[in-house]
Amino acid sequence: MAEKRGHHSESTFLNNPLTESDELLCKIHQKEIVFFCRCHDKLLCMVCYRLDHSKCKDQIFEIEVAAQKVKTSAAMGKLELDILDLLQNVKDSLQIQKHNLSSFQEVEKTIRKEVQKIIERIYQQQESFLCVLKTRNDKVKQAEQDLLQQESRICKLQERISGLKRSGTDKQLFIEMKMAEENAFKERNSFLEESNMKYKIGFQINPFFSSADNTLGEIKFMSTLRSYSTSSSQEAQIELPIGSDITKNVLKVERNFNIHPAKHLMELYGCVILPNTNVVFIDSSNKRLVIHHENGTYLKELLIPGKPFYITAAGMDEVAVSFSPRLISIINIKTNQFESKLTKYIENYSRGICYDDGKLYFVDHDVGIKEVSIDKEVVRKIHVDIAGIGNIAVYKNRIYYTADHNNKLYCCDTLGKQIWTISDDRLKAKKNSAPLAVDNDGNIFAAGPDSGVVIMISHDSKQTEVLIDEVNAIRHPRGLFYDKHHKKLLLCYKKNGLAHLFRLQ
Repeated sequence: MAEKRGHHSESTFLNNPLTESDELLCKIHQKEIVFFCRCHDKLLCMVCYRLDHSKCKDQIFEIEVAAQKVKTSAAMGKLELDILDLLQNVKDSLQIQKHNLSSFQEVEKTIRKEVQKIIERIYQQQESFLCVLKTRNDKVKQAEQDLLQQESRICKLQERISGLKRSGTDKQLFIEMKMAEENAFKERNSFLEESNMKYKIGFQINPFFSSADNTLGEIKFMSTLRSYSTSSSQEAQIELPIGSDITKNVLKVERNFNIHPAKHLMELYGCVILPNTNVVFIDSSNKRLVIHHENGTYLKELLIPGKPFYITAAGMDEVAVSFSPRLISIINIKTNQFESKLTKYIENYSRGICYDDGKLYFVDHDVGIKEVSIDKEVVRKIHVDIAGIGNIAVYKNRIYYTADHNNKLYCCDTLGKQIWTISDDRLKAKKNSAPLAVDNDGNIFAAGPDSGVVIMISHDSKQTEVLIDEVNAIRHPRGLFYDKHHKKLLLCYKKNGLAHLFRLQ
């Protein structure tokens, strides 16, 4: 009888690679995969397309088109090299673990040997202490016996003197008195120094051993992280039609927003467009979220527990908001429910925040950028060497960010490795960093916090296009958001309660 195999062993791709006869099915709906969405880098069945990707439009390709020349594509070549690298890395890591286990065994032997030596020395010390104590104890016992005998002699002398006083003659008493004086003198002189020595006996362990804070020693683990080999530092993408030249893009105003007023002067620090067409603004000075419809109609406001400074869309009805100093909340705009489960990952204080492909990225000031899988609550720290990072934007495996008092835009991968940096004085600010947004092709929008100029930078930093120049600029833009489904750019300003919705053409 054939051995029955476990369910998991039959369902994993690595154990059961596809054959030509296998049908390619969607993991969610178990339907045939027919499309590829370039916008979200996802394989789609017809159900996926209808439910979640019908608005992606020109970013949808039939699977046959997307798969053309895949065997000779750079992406396939990189995948094959990555698999070889992965296999070699696993083998190298296995050797490291074997080395570690061998080292642990050697250290265990050393620990046992050294501790045994200490135990033997302690035992020797114990015997030495007890020997000293016994010697002194014997002397005290001998002194005790001598004193008991002396006590007996003196008592007898005392009785003899008393008897003579009662019935003896004066002559007898005088002679006995003189003899007693001589004997008493001898008895006094016979007292040993030991006889009058009163001991207060104590014992004290060396403070090093008696202190609970001290140990016999310490095991130190000195580790070095092995560098993982990678086949290429460049990104290889599936060869699909590329987007148009960014220098041909222009902004056309679609709608102006007059943000619903509040008690205090507004200070808008961020804005997002949700998939449900609601537009959310954060008003820091009034501690509120202001929700408008995309058509400009005011809907409602939500009062929040602190001053918000950064916001990102995190679902159909959800936003993630970064407060000062140590709070990140996931807020459902529809139900008004708050969750703060991400706060525990903040070491210093939170700043810029961005959501991409089910993961939340936020800046932990002067600590780095952190990536959090919201569902699994798994956090990963991305180390970057730039201080004062404020705003971030994420596209696939790239992170774009700007810093305070700085005129630079940085691009790194999700491991923190720098890819490129550009400088533009129009992005420099006295206090805040330039707000950012990213489109479907990884091109970046950036707004100068002081100049008000909005520029677009290509994903490789080789092209720059001014979308709003100095003549048409409004100072102090703080919020910038790109709607990837409808190709719209939302821009809000800190002090005047205004926001503009542009269509990118």
